[in-house]
Amino acid sequence: DLDRSVVNVSQIRQVLLAMKRAVETEIFPTRKETPKTLIFAKTDSHADDIIQIVREVYGQGNAFCRKVTYAEKEADSVLAGFRNDYHPRIAVTVDMIATGTDVKPLEVLLFMRDVRSRGYYEQMKGRGVRSLDADGLQRVSASADGAKTRFVLIDAVGVEASLKTDSRPLQKRPGVPLKDLLQGVAMGHRDDDTVL
Repeated sequence: DLDRSVVNVSQIRQVLLAMKRAVETEIFPTRKETPKTLIFAKTDSHADDIIQIVREVYGQGNAFCRKVTYAEKEADSVLAGFRNDYHPRIAVTVDMIATGTDVKPLEVLLFMRDVRSRGYYEQMKGRGVRSLDADGLQRVSASADGAKTRFVLIDAVGVEASLKTDSRPLQKRPGVPLKDLLQGVAMGHRDDDTVL
């Protein structure tokens, strides 16, 4: 709860400055434009703080970095632009783009939030693994020198090392009424379908 309620603006700024420097000088040194980047924020308010600081750090206009969350009124059009157009270069999300959304030109993922579910984390990382041919990548990133061959995950919060749990459906035997399941437990049934 403390991590969700306390936002350290100077820490956000330091992370974004370090990311900008690394991307421009080490990771994509030949690029003239910022590669398409997705930042995972903790909350909608955290996303707003990140966007404000991204715009300060990069010195770009409002179109450069946009929020794609369920609270954002224009989220669908921003997402379409992120997928197909030059702007936005950076999108900040909480959960909306975490699963099931393809943004093929995405080349940088920045985690500024922790994730406790192994499956959810894999889905989030999966946003970067989509391949894209040279023409498709150059449509949105003109200085790309070919097809998308990799993506970079930047872990600003230790998400890679944090303890993850496997999420399982709570209901293993949906066709068995609760009273019958409880009666089986009372009679000593301890099989996986009964107790898990």
